[in-house]
Amino acid sequence: MVVRPAGRFVVVGFAFAGVAAAVVAGTALAADLAAAGDAPAPSATRALAILTARASVLGEQVASARAAVRWRLGALRRLVGAGPGLGGAVRARAIAAETRVLARELAEARSLERERDQTRAEGGALAASARAAAAIGPRPDVGLPVAGAVVARFGVGPDRATGLLVARPGVRFAAGPGAPLRAPFAGLVALVADEPEGGAVVLEDGGGWTAIVGGLARTDVARGQRVAAGERLGAAAAGAPGAPPLISFEVWRGRHPVDPLLVARAAAGPPRGEPRAALAEPPPVP
Repeated sequence: MVVRPAGRFVVVGFAFAGVAAAVVAGTALAADLAAAGDAPAPSATRALAILTARASVLGEQVASARAAVRWRLGALRRLVGAGPGLGGAVRARAIAAETRVLARELAEARSLERERDQTRAEGGALAASARAAAAIGPRPDVGLPVAGAVVARFGVGPDRATGLLVARPGVRFAAGPGAPLRAPFAGLVALVADEPEGGAVVLEDGGGWTAIVGGLARTDVARGQRVAAGERLGAAAAGAPGAPPLISFEVWRGRHPVDPLLVARAAAGPPRGEPRAALAEPPPVP
């Protein structure tokens, strides 16, 4: 796919550096959405509770470690100020030993403080992410943009040329040349991108859901235009010699990609009476 959203921004290009982790997270998120009807994933709540409890325990450990440091420092001061009744050599060895212990205890206290602060920061970031996820609206009725066989599924799969695993934040369909591509749901056209491999249209529903349809020979919509579900976005580009045109389709919930086939209206099929996309898979296309 050529475009992916990041908040209100979009990034154009075929390089998916760093998107593999988001795809894996999106797979789990899509399963949660399908099972719970857009309910927040319980794993996030559990993780936040664990981080909060760990930060509390670390806070108590930091307080204990700091108390030990204060006691050790007081003992060292008393040793340094001890009278001549303690032999010079014995006193020097005792001071050196206490100093080493103090250094270890101080290093441990600082290490615990860093771990506590990091845990608190992780908890704060997770809480902020949970609040942002809760602000995302309900899933729109998602339809498929084109009829055709699915030739590459959502997730992570091997690249046909190199054999390396590559991220796939969406699916790809094999369509007919010039086949009409339609809006998967109603929304605002946030971006129309022109790429050598085919144009792309980014559609936002206004509630945090984004759809990206790519592989267009031409686009029939403009940025800022509002479209209805099933409205024509453009026509499919010509495929490679001897190969059908490939249409990319992504669905994002906030910053996370979800499986379009999982959230699409599988029973209803594509709009306007077009035949449903076949799910039989030819050999994967990277």
